[in-house]
Amino acid sequence: LLCQLVIGVKRYFVPNLKANWYKALEFCNSQDMVLATVESTEKHQSLMKFLESTDKFSNATRFWLGGSDLAEEGTFVWAPTGRLVTFAAWTEGEPNNVNGTEHCIEIIHNTYANIRWQWNDHDCREFATYFICESVPDRCIEPF
Repeated sequence: LLCQLVIGVKRYFVPNLKANWYKALEFCNSQDMVLATVESTEKHQSLMKFLESTDKFSNATRFWLGGSDLAEEGTFVWAPTGRLVTFAAWTEGEPNNVNGTEHCIEIIHNTYANIRWQWNDHDCREFATYFICESVPDRCIEPF
């Protein structure tokens, strides 16, 4: 089951599978999409509402986003665009790079821990969870 949200010209999907961050990136790319980016409070709030409407939502749920600091520790960028993460919704004490292995951004909703759609850095390879794919608008290139 693919759940869908449309914001402007972009569409968002939550596939019915869990994967580590790299596999999530590959899956979204195979669908001509990218792992989702969140550049504003408005987009964050829209995604929160969307995620709560999916069958993946629970009292303790998490989804990969398309951001990481894999290239340079502490400098988070959106993989689909290469742009710096300027808007962020980190949970308290995050990002913290536990054991030097946490480099990829996930969004978490956990009522037991009093976390409502906040971000965490997590191990990109060892942890499988749901993820959000985002459509890529057609881009036209001006002739030289």
